[in-house]
Amino acid sequence: MRKLILMLSVGFAAVAYSQKIKLVSGDFAALKDQTEVNVELLFDDKVLIQAENLSEAQYLENRKKDVLNNPKKTNEDWTKWINEWNDFKETKYLAKFLKGINHKSKNIVFKNNIRSKYTLKVKTIWVYAGWSGGFVMQPAKLTSEITMVETDHPQNVVFKVDSPMIEGVGISENPNSEYIMEYGRISVAYEKTGRLLWKAMAKEIK
Repeated sequence: MRKLILMLSVGFAAVAYSQKIKLVSGDFAALKDQTEVNVELLFDDKVLIQAENLSEAQYLENRKKDVLNNPKKTNEDWTKWINEWNDFKETKYLAKFLKGINHKSKNIVFKNNIRSKYTLKVKTIWVYAGWSGGFVMQPAKLTSEITMVETDHPQNVVFKVDSPMIEGVGISENPNSEYIMEYGRISVAYEKTGRLLWKAMAKEIK
């Protein structure tokens, strides 16, 4: 069992270090003289979930059946779960992304709902929720399309970044409790995406 856990840990670490985002168009140079950047995160009904590319409605229907088919669970348990899912989707995913992108940023602060020259848009494309089974865990994966636009002229795209299948691993500060539930694991993938994006930016705007 210890060997299995070690092998999984090494595998997750290798994936974490090998993950990259891809600059599709533009560059990060416009950020050099900025001190604040507005950030918006979109998680809409076009998001695909799991390997089967389910809609959110399909995923939630399946998840509800899983919960209510468990003799130890009740409707109250489902209500608590769906409320948490919506809370993470509406507020905490963005908070975790901001935590990640601001992790080592010194001269620029990325915030939500501020007035700034540029707006960074994080569009969620695909999510894999992962799973947790005691000592063994499969992290969530997240694919995003990230663009920075001029706030007053959003048709003017400064840069576009693809962020494919980023795994929510390799962040030692996160408590194990964050990996127990789906929405917690997904939130870590947003944080990791933010960290990787800043890492790419920092190389260009030093």
